[in-house]
Amino acid sequence: MNQPAESHGPGPKSSPVLANGRLYTFGISGILSCLDAASGKVIWRKQPSAEQPHFGVATSPIVVDGLVVVFVGGHERGALTAFDAVTGAVRWQWTGGAPAYASPVLATLAGVRQLVTQSRTHVVGVGLDGGLLWQIPITTPYDQNSVTPVVAGDLVIYSGLSNPTTAVRIVKSGATLTPQEVWKNADVSMYMSTAVVAGDALVGLAQRNRGQFFALDRKTGKTLWTTRGRETENAALIRVPGYTLIQTAEGELIVARDSATAFDVVKRYDVADSTTWAHPALVGNQLFVRDANSLTLWTIGG
Repeated sequence: MNQPAESHGPGPKSSPVLANGRLYTFGISGILSCLDAASGKVIWRKQPSAEQPHFGVATSPIVVDGLVVVFVGGHERGALTAFDAVTGAVRWQWTGGAPAYASPVLATLAGVRQLVTQSRTHVVGVGLDGGLLWQIPITTPYDQNSVTPVVAGDLVIYSGLSNPTTAVRIVKSGATLTPQEVWKNADVSMYMSTAVVAGDALVGLAQRNRGQFFALDRKTGKTLWTTRGRETENAALIRVPGYTLIQTAEGELIVARDSATAFDVVKRYDVADSTTWAHPALVGNQLFVRDANSLTLWTIGG
């Protein structure tokens, strides 16, 4: 693995997905597995590509309409690929780009159901038949497109290292879909952490000043607040009603109350003894945290 990524640990960066009693995982070396969720038995397993991105596979699979879709391939070439969720057979591929480190999300934009994600060089919308619907160029230093696009209403919000945070609206004219810029905030640039929608705000971690938490008005892009900086290199954000749970790379869990005026921290907890680059999983009031060495279960009281 590329030396800057060694501190992330050898374990998976991709989040598993559970659907219809099956668990789908995508390993750091590009092995896609379908497991029986109850027993752990392998139903099918394959390595779609002999190549991987420079910093290891990080894109997470998504299950939609009986398909498990994931971006496979290496630094120079790859394919957004739909596998039959039951058999693992390939149903379609979009081969227009190499994978980034973001994940596909399902959205209905301009009346069309589609998958939105980042490739190594673009933000793309791909139809559920594998056809390209639209794309927007975006490149980052060292080809590290890592931020999963956020769909907020009819807006697609995206960013990347040394790139502004930008919102577009997908407009349909006949059979053509076209992205039209709605707003751009050059003061907020995201690196690896994906933002979340908190009511009328977009809350996330910006790269400046060694990590600033921020909130933007998601409709206008106006900055509502930022923290001073030096917060963390990376963070995973989870929404619960009225709050954002933030797990930092240093193993701290921050509980922040929704606010349009300031970063309103309710409590901070230490939840890991080593770095935490895997996204935590919240199931009911149980929070699963994987650090470099172990998996820990925390119960959220109240």
